[in-house]
Amino acid sequence: MKLKLTKEQKTGLFALVTLIATYFMINFLKGQDFFNKNNIYFVKYENVEGLTPTGPVYFKGHKIGTVESIVYIKESGNFIAKFKVKADYPIPSNSVAMIYSADLLGSKAVKIVPGDSQQILNHKDTLASGMEEGLVEMLVSEILPLKDSINTLLSSLNTTVKGINQILDEKGQANIKSIIAGLNRTIKNFETISSNLGESGPEITATLENLKNLTAKLDVAAEPLGKTVSNLSEITDSLAAADLAATIGSLKTLLDELRNPQGSIGKLMATDSLHNSVNTLVKNLDDLIENINNNPKKYIKITVF
Repeated sequence: MKLKLTKEQKTGLFALVTLIATYFMINFLKGQDFFNKNNIYFVKYENVEGLTPTGPVYFKGHKIGTVESIVYIKESGNFIAKFKVKADYPIPSNSVAMIYSADLLGSKAVKIVPGDSQQILNHKDTLASGMEEGLVEMLVSEILPLKDSINTLLSSLNTTVKGINQILDEKGQANIKSIIAGLNRTIKNFETISSNLGESGPEITATLENLKNLTAKLDVAAEPLGKTVSNLSEITDSLAAADLAATIGSLKTLLDELRNPQGSIGKLMATDSLHNSVNTLVKNLDDLIENINNNPKKYIKITVF
């Protein structure tokens, strides 16, 4: 027996099938997979800026799920995000659901950073949350210090330009022209000197050769000087080793003794008694010799046998 449907029933059935197909199509486009088993995980965030439902969830760079919903909890002021993840990917219990910038436009996505725990999350478990600094935030954090440096540089440039403007007044320009003129004269003088040096090249070469010969002769003459210096060094070493102080002291003592009128030598030097005695002795000897010459028989007797 065939089931006969009226025109209205057929229209209603077609509309129902269309609605069901549209529902599945919309959810499929949102990333929901009706043919694979999925797990639900919850994550608590303090800030979900840029994160939207149907956003992708990545695991080691591979999309494994989507963000199902984001609910605000008034009591705690936090957000509860619901993730639907394929059950084929076991996630360690100490993994972190990190919100990060997916592109330069600021779109947010979630990546699950796996932990090292051996325990695996179960269906409807809660993941730890994290927030990674986006590319824009990183650029801003780098640009802000650079901005301060640029402001300081611009301020220094303004000061420098003002100083240059003050220097480049009429008086400063005249001074600069004078300096440039002096430099031109100096350069011309250098050119003249260099040309003179070029012309005097043979004489300079001959002079250098003479200096070379002179230094060679000085080297030859230095050898005897070295020996003389060595001998002087030996003499000074000998004098240093000799007890000159003791010798000088002995000489001084001897001179003191000679000058002492109470000493034997001092008495001889201080009195003329020895001189008188010697003179008397010489005079007596002269008289004796004269008597012997005058009367030799008196003093010399000759006996003949």
